[in-house]
Amino acid sequence: MKPVLSYVFFWYITCLTIASSAPAQTAKPNILILFTDDHTYSAVGALGNKVGQNAQYGRTGKNGTTFTRASCLGGKHGALCVVSRAGIMTGRYLNSLQGGADVIPPDQIMLPEQLKKQGYKTFATGKWHNDKASYTRAFDEAENIFFGGMHFPKEGGHEHADLYHFDPTGKYSKETQWSAEQFSSTMYANAAIAYLNQNKGGQQPFFAYVAFTSPHDPRTPPAPYNKMYDPNDIPLPKNYLPQHPFDNGEMDVRDEQLLPKPRTPEMVKIDLAAYYGMISEVDAQIGRIIQTLKANGQFDNTLIIFAGDNGLAVGSHGLVGKQSLYEHSIRIPLVMVGPNIPKNKKTDALCYLSDIFPTVCSYLNIEKPASSEGKNLLEAIHEPTTVLRKTIYYKYRDIQLAVRTDDNWKLIKYNVNGVEHRQLFNLNKDPFETKNLADAKKHQSKLAEMTEVLKAEMTFYHDNLDLNKPNWGKVEKKI
Repeated sequence: MKPVLSYVFFWYITCLTIASSAPAQTAKPNILILFTDDHTYSAVGALGNKVGQNAQYGRTGKNGTTFTRASCLGGKHGALCVVSRAGIMTGRYLNSLQGGADVIPPDQIMLPEQLKKQGYKTFATGKWHNDKASYTRAFDEAENIFFGGMHFPKEGGHEHADLYHFDPTGKYSKETQWSAEQFSSTMYANAAIAYLNQNKGGQQPFFAYVAFTSPHDPRTPPAPYNKMYDPNDIPLPKNYLPQHPFDNGEMDVRDEQLLPKPRTPEMVKIDLAAYYGMISEVDAQIGRIIQTLKANGQFDNTLIIFAGDNGLAVGSHGLVGKQSLYEHSIRIPLVMVGPNIPKNKKTDALCYLSDIFPTVCSYLNIEKPASSEGKNLLEAIHEPTTVLRKTIYYKYRDIQLAVRTDDNWKLIKYNVNGVEHRQLFNLNKDPFETKNLADAKKHQSKLAEMTEVLKAEMTFYHDNLDLNKPNWGKVEKKI
């Protein structure tokens, strides 16, 4: 069986530490964000995936720093990525984002806006699941732009994505939309490569945001990735269940309609084979981008941030989608590689996507705007004893709440139409969240302690839900 992540990307990442034949072209480092879609942390070999154990993801870490407990922020509706994308751009936490985070208002300064003030040119390609006005404020240039959540099959799927060319006026009328002729990841990589070539030898530093729509469904990897994995050889997730044990409020959300219930082992293995194929395909496109940086002599002066917007269940806990607060859905891959970033390092600092904004500002020694709330991850990278957070808080809509502590205890609370459930996990002993300790007598003191921790986190993050009310969960419109 081929590894989940192709050798191409990791070979190129390994080359990041090799001096390029050409000198660095700018005094200020370039910033490149490579952002994948629905890419769970457990699909990465170095972070737990056994199928991809030979994927050489470790080589990436050897040339940079891997964050083993990075998380998305949660979600305000079924499209978790909307919050993630607003969070990475603004550095703000879940409850500080406007409404459902679909719109990023002008007073929430975005990372590319802040970098423009420092003389950076800004570029984007791929997915933007927020408003078009914020996109226009953020980027000087863009190409092969996708506004939306996913490439629906009836709209051409990944094979014929509906894209836009850059419009500096920000109008992006339907009449100017066009259908791509290559797979989505190829289109986005092509645009990024063209931009890098255009800026070869340039004196002005750039910020480039490459937002892939893969491995998000429809899971239709092109050849040869569609046959790279044999479903019969793929082990089931260790937390596989045919169905979720109770109604978490999202049993019928769009993602959960991708596979019928109960989910048989055969169904899940076929879905995983396609999912891994999608990951390997997008990985190959990332490899093309990295190779271009190398060929252009831009390696030595570029900070590369590789991250995902949220995770995905794909059979774990009887779920298919990401609308839950289990580790498979909330945790993400996050790696930083570049000048002055420690090599071959892992940090278990509790961190969010919203920490990327202030981290980049610190890396460049520039001031972050007051509207940015995240923490500086460089502190955890360079000072191992630094504790950025003792706890981390998650929320999905107003029906699921969770908190995780630095010593790896986790509490999840649900309230769906007045029906409550609670789950207590010791992630040190049970990393796949299979043993709910909430009703065990010997863990009642821990349950009470974690409940108080959750309430404190809710206060800190401006969550005004009253857990003392029987119907504290609010059911809102689903996506």
